[in-house]
Parts: sequence; C-alpha cells; structure tokens
Amino acid sequence: MIQRRVVPVVVACLFLLLLAPASVLGASSHRTVVMRDACDGPSFNAPPPAGIGPGTCARNGGVTLGKFVDQLHAMHRAPAWRFAPSQMKLASGGTVTATNRGGEFHTFTEVANFGPGCVDFLNVAIGLPAGQLAPECAIPGIFGATGAGPGGTVTTDALGTATHKFQCLIHPWMRTTVNVG
Repeated sequence: MIQRRVVPVVVACLFLLLLAPASVLGASSHRTVVMRDACDGPSFNAPPPAGIGPGTCARNGGVTLGKFVDQLHAMHRAPAWRFAPSQMKLASGGTVTATNRGGEFHTFTEVANFGPGCVDFLNVAIGLPAGQLAPECAIPGIFGATGAGPGGTVTTDALGTATHKFQCLIHPWMRTTVNVG
C-alpha cells in the first residue's frame, strides 16, 4: 500500500524538477549577453564636424548622431545602446559571451566599478567631469582583448565566485552585472 503512494510522489517530484527554473537548480555555466545599439550609419559616418567619421557605424537607418547626442545630454544615456540582459547569475567557473548585434564597435570589459569610459567627450555628454577616465583605459590592448565589432563576439575567461561588473569602455552606460556563485 505504501509503495503505491511513493511511486506517484517520486514521479511528481521528478516532473517538478524538470519544470524548475535554472535559478532554483543552480546557475548556468555559460551565458550570453547581447550588445545593442541603433546608430545611423550616414550621420555617424559623416566626416567631422558633422559626424564622427567613416567606418563608425555599419548600419543604415536608426538613431541619428544628433538625436544620440541629445539623448546623452537629456538622459545621461542613449536607451538603444545597452547590454541585454543587464543582470544575470552564473555558476562559478562559468563564462559569458557577448555578441555585438549593433552597428558600432563595443567592449565587454570587466571593471572594478561602474563609471566613466575611455572616450572623454561621451563621458562629459553623460554628465561626468572632463578628463575622468576608467582606470581600465590604461591597460594596454584592452580594446582588442575585450572588444567586438558588428557581428563579432568576445568571451570572458572563467569567472570566480563574486559579483563581476562589465561595461563598454566607449559607451559607459552599457553595463551588465554577473553574480557568480
């Protein structure tokens, strides 16, 4: 009689485990972040002073350079320039791959603290003091090691148990927090 009751309970428990979200069972050992932007190639690629210069944006259509700058001054960010998701959990020793689905070059750089990036005029446009750059900007080769052009990817090394902060060193409002444990 007891065996007849145990089997349905065991089957029900196994079924519930299959439906349980990953956060209940433990974090994944690999996650993906998407780097996004909506740059408008014609306005971003125009020669200075009207644009930034040829090769800045590999898209046609989107947010014009003028609207982008207006958003930075008004909101201290450009909403279409972002990492998605902005927060995640990861198993200890896991990795994160950031895939660039935008039209501009972005970095996915681990930083000690969220703050400024390496491009002073963008830092000033979002309300930071002139000349204040992220300490990571001084690391030789940082852009090559943590950056990806449109369609490219960058993968972190294995991450230890801690809270890790990742930021684009060009567009410093693009951020993701990875809780590893």
